Amino acid sequence: MDITHAPVTRPPAVRHVDAAAPLSWLLHALLDFRRAPAVSLFYGAAFVVMGYLMFFYFGNRPEYVITCATAFLLLGPFLSIGLYDIAQRLEQHGEVHLLPTLTAWRANLPGITLFAVMLAMLVFFWFRISQLMFALFYTGDIPALSDIVANAFTAGNLGFLVVYFGLGLVFAAVAFSFSVVAIPMMLDRNVDTVTAILTSLHATAKNIPAMLVWAGLIALLTVIGFATFAVGLAILMPLIGLASWHAYRALVE
Repeated sequence: MDITHAPVTRPPAVRHVDAAAPLSWLLHALLDFRRAPAVSLFYGAAFVVMGYLMFFYFGNRPEYVITCATAFLLLGPFLSIGLYDIAQRLEQHGEVHLLPTLTAWRANLPGITLFAVMLAMLVFFWFRISQLMFALFYTGDIPALSDIVANAFTAGNLGFLVVYFGLGLVFAAVAFSFSVVAIPMMLDRNVDTVTAILTSLHATAKNIPAMLVWAGLIALLTVIGFATFAVGLAILMPLIGLASWHAYRALVE
């Protein structure tokens, strides 16, 4: 069976939206959250647990904490499949139950599987490059994460942070451009992976100001979520996932 699920078809047309559009997506997400709070909080709690596991296992290894936090953003589109399904069900039926959302990926198993493999490869390469950056800049003991932050503007740490987060931004930009509407589209239209990615790239290129705002909001809300000792992820991550569905609806005709 062809893992791309179907012959590549012509990508659908995408719309132009203004730079403030992401704010309306978040507003729609907030309304969805209020309509299905329990199911949304289930997924939010799952993100909180992942955050705590990351801090528990890697709390004394800043190179792993920073790497995993960045990988968290790269894998976000895949981890939010259930949230996309919540928004779709609210749109179609006006109600949602938890159990069907847990298997939403089955609606387009080959396409979503291929996309997940691509994201996993991207995360793997990021892990390898991330570890290389730490090895190049810190030949001895790696300082604690708090020390790296506190001394961010010293010569050694500043150079590291510029190079590290510069490369991280490249990986994040690739993942964002490939996935901004890809998985919601695969759930909604049962299209192949390549068509979904091409549509996502087209939507990004056609709406650069809005995409910059949307990417900035995602990064900001994620940072706030981690800064609250991961507790804030319980609400903020569901909002991002639900808003991503509305981004897809706004961007793709």
